[in-house]
This record gives sequence, C-alpha cells and structure tokens, in this order.
Amino acid sequence: MHWTAPLSSLAAAIFFASAQASYLNNELSFGHNGNISPNMRGVPNWHLLGKPSPPDILKDKLVLTPPAPGNERGAVWTEKTLFHSNWAVDVDFRATGPERGGGNLQMWYAKNGQVEVGTSSIYTVGKFDGLALVIDQYSGSGGFVRGFLNDGTIDYSNHHSVDSLAFGHCEYSFRNLGRPSRIMFKQYDSGFRVDVDGKLCFESSKIRLPLGYNFGITAASAENPDSFEVFKFVTTTESHTPDVQDPNAGIQNQRMSPPPVSNNIPPPNQAQHPGFSPNGIPAFADLPETPASQYTSSAEQFSDLHNRLQAMMRNINALHKANDMYSQQAAVRHEDLMGHIARQENALERIEALMKKLEEVQRDVRQTKSDLHNALDNHVAGLRGEVTRTHNTMVSTITTMGTGLGKFVLVVLGSNGLLVICYLLYKRRKANGPKKYL
Repeated sequence: MHWTAPLSSLAAAIFFASAQASYLNNELSFGHNGNISPNMRGVPNWHLLGKPSPPDILKDKLVLTPPAPGNERGAVWTEKTLFHSNWAVDVDFRATGPERGGGNLQMWYAKNGQVEVGTSSIYTVGKFDGLALVIDQYSGSGGFVRGFLNDGTIDYSNHHSVDSLAFGHCEYSFRNLGRPSRIMFKQYDSGFRVDVDGKLCFESSKIRLPLGYNFGITAASAENPDSFEVFKFVTTTESHTPDVQDPNAGIQNQRMSPPPVSNNIPPPNQAQHPGFSPNGIPAFADLPETPASQYTSSAEQFSDLHNRLQAMMRNINALHKANDMYSQQAAVRHEDLMGHIARQENALERIEALMKKLEEVQRDVRQTKSDLHNALDNHVAGLRGEVTRTHNTMVSTITTMGTGLGKFVLVVLGSNGLLVICYLLYKRRKANGPKKYL
C-alpha cells in the first residue's frame, strides 16, 4: 500500500509515540517541569502536612524541615493512588546541616498513607501497610538507605528493634554534598529495585507491592537539625492506562505524558483487525491489505471509510493533545529560561555598576594620595625655609649686638685685678688684728 507524505509522517509519529517505554503520571509527580507550585500556596494533587507548620513551598523545591529550629516534621502525600503494576519513582532531595546535625527522610508507598502514616518516621509510624525507604545516619554512620515492609500487622512504634526489620540496605553519605541526591525505586516484572545516584543499592525478586496505595515523603529533624529539601518526585509507568480502574473515582482520568487517546467511540471491527496496539491506537503499518472487490455495497465501503477516518481522527486528536502539552511545557521552559537570563542580566548590571564605583573610588584614592604628597612636600619646604630664615636672623642679631674681643679681655683682667686687691686687703686686715691664744 502506498501512503502519501502526510499520512506517512502521521504513521511515523504515532509509531514513535507508542514505542515509548514509560509514561509520566502527572497526578503522582511534582517538580518535573522545574516548578513545584503554580501559585506558591500548594502542590497540585498533593497534601502537605507538618508539625508545627507545613513544609515551605519555594519555586523549585519543598523544604520539609527548615534549618532552624529543630524537632520539626514535614510530609507530602499524593491525593490519588497508583493502579499500575510496573512503575518507577525518581526523587531528588538534599540534606544540609551542621557537623553533628541529625534527622531522617522516609519515602513511602503505603495504604491510606496520609491518615495511617501522616508525618511519622519509621520509628513512630505504628501499623502501616506498604513500603518505606529510610535515609538516615543509622548506627552513627555517615548514612544508610534501608528498606522496610509491613502488611499492617507489626507496630513499628512499639517494636523492640525496628532496625532489624530492614529487608535491604546500602551505605550512602547523603549529608552536605552540595548537590541533590537521587533515589530511584521501581517495581517491574522481575521484582523490586532501589538505585542511589544511578548505582544499585539493593533489589529483590520476592517483592510485589499491591495496587491502590499512596506515595509520600516524610522528614523529621533532631534538636540539632538537618534541613531536608525535595526538588522533584517523578512517577512513571509502563503504560498510560491503569491496570485496574479506581473504584473510588469511576473512570480513571489521569493526565499522562503522552496523553491517552480518547476512547469515547470504540474502534469498530477491532476484534476483526489485529492491527490495534494495546493503547487503542491503530498500527497503520500492520493494517491488512483489503482488496476493493471485498466491498460489494456502498454501506460496506462507507463503513470501512468511516472506521479508518475514526481511527485517523483519534490519532490526530492524540497528536494535537501531545503537541499542546509539549507547547505548554516549552512555554514554561522558555519563561523559566527568560527569567534566568533576566536575573543574569541584572546580576551583570550590578557587577558593572560595582566596577564603576570601584573605579571612582580608585580615582579618588589616587587624587587624595597626590594631594597628600603635594601638601607634605609644601609643608617640608616651608619648614626648611623657616629654619633657614631663623638661623640667619639669629646670626645677624648676635653679630650686631655682641662686644669685641678687647673688651672681653679687659673685663677678665679687671675682674682678676679686683680679686687680687680684695685678697691683699684681707691679708692686711688679718695681720693687724689682735692675736688669739689658747
């Protein structure tokens, strides 16, 4: 069969879309598009819990426990439950704190988690039903990732040794890395697996978790607290349609990526044509070649044309929805990029203004230094001139007012002569005086 160029492109696009191995579940995810909340007041499809206050919502992260004060708890739980057998969850988180800070982070897949678990940690949770992955400094180590299971019969809060109930673990120093850490846990046909930063942590082929449970994250800080931040929680499944329908919601209307094909009109003759993929999109390359002689009436021809047009319209609608979603995501990314560029431009402008101020200060310092040197030179020159003038004045004054050498000699000789006369008079008087005898 020969296809025109538009139909060939359409068939290739549909084949590529149906060949994707995983589908994003928007209702069980957040942070995958770079934004946690559209209005900074809540996370769509998630409940936020906390003691004494719920987690802080920032543009690109949730702060479950703040850097201060300590002894706080925070949690976030999905409103919807998971009805897929095979799934994977990627969580990006970061833990920062002082050298001897403490706290723990739990990732849950639990039945009625918001009520049964709430903001509890693995040591205070009680009887829960499901899975818990715990990240903490177990036994004074640098960090551990451990897995716990419960079927609702074991009361963890009253157990004498909760640590002994772990079914798997690996060492992982998660504190103060300066970057987000990534935990991925998934359930697939062969079992259950946990990866840390792209490396295997532990796995088991004997674990099969049931459907209909909630995902959640809880964190608790010690008196000397660690701050736990979550950047994204992304849930993907192997198919865009659930394995079973949600009994509480009727028809499950999940916003998947790529979006599901509308099945309001069931594809006719689907049982007779094996060329339908499991997701309801006809695989055009597999449609049988039907000779025109088979259609003997206009009703059969119209039915065949009607079926083909319906299948084509369903796929065109699916492509339009996917294109709209990708356009919205591209617009969001474009806005984020433009905002980032604007912030960078503002930062560059501030740096440029700072450089101008530094240049002005440098010029002022140079001018002040030059003025100071000139003033000092002028002052020294003035002092030297004043000293020279004072010296000359004193010399001229002494020269003008001083006596000659002859007068000085006359004064000295006169003084000595006067002393000699006085001495002679004294001797004469002493000789003429009465003598005393003992």
